[in-house]
Amino acid sequence: MKLLVVKFYSRLHEFIHEKLKINIPGLGFLLRKINTDFLIDFDGIKMYFNHKIADNYGRLINSRFNEKETHIFLDKIFQNRDDFTFVDIGANVGEFMIDYSSRKQIINKVFLFEPQKEQIKALKETKEINDFNHCVIIEKAVSNKSGTIKFSVNSNNTTASGISQNNSSSMTVMATTIDEFFSKNETSPFVFLIDAEGAELSIFQGGKKFIKNNNPLIIFEFNHVSKKYFSLEQVRNELGSNYSIYRLRNDGMLDSDFSKTWNLVAFPKNSKYFKVDNNLWIAKH
Repeated sequence: MKLLVVKFYSRLHEFIHEKLKINIPGLGFLLRKINTDFLIDFDGIKMYFNHKIADNYGRLINSRFNEKETHIFLDKIFQNRDDFTFVDIGANVGEFMIDYSSRKQIINKVFLFEPQKEQIKALKETKEINDFNHCVIIEKAVSNKSGTIKFSVNSNNTTASGISQNNSSSMTVMATTIDEFFSKNETSPFVFLIDAEGAELSIFQGGKKFIKNNNPLIIFEFNHVSKKYFSLEQVRNELGSNYSIYRLRNDGMLDSDFSKTWNLVAFPKNSKYFKVDNNLWIAKH
């Protein structure tokens, strides 16, 4: 009965958000009332529910994606080739893992970076249950330097945890950089999804060489949290003139209206793999 109540409220939360653009309170509170682990079914793909981080799941409790617009956009990107490498930095409980690790016919390799213990447990269980043998879980944060860094866990909302700006209230985790981890010459088209609660700019800084040489398509968070730590102009300067940046809209399309943003998409201008075409683009505002 408890699970049914949470599922109902999750659907109500989703409905009100999509219709009225309002986030009603209480979903995280109700999710944290679930005290058992179980499997969530996504059309035959199983996701492990770790009750210790229940508030990370949101809509996933109902086999529905939290970031529907990103999936819509990526589906259009992935329809044109069959040799992608997908990199999820800040993989959390594996929303994008269950979608894109299951598409072995179009995605050669999936790399998931996540430094948090309970999230890693959820990822590993989901990987094993579904035999995602081309999926690699890296138990590290990603930053502008390798080694150890401070990582802050928000006990009231563990989805908001990230690389710490306050060393006195943080745990220590291992970190790597894009340039260090992807040091070998790679030829397949790379798609990066970066959700790092304000550390996105430092991740770009740690991947200068790779980004310059490989021209990956990059989706990154730029919302009320990340705007506290860096500006859009800083991202443009870091990525350089070879990249154009667009807003990812709620319908999965792109435009140039940056007045209200959540995720942005950085398109490499000279890439032979990625082009902005009529299937992705809405006229400039």
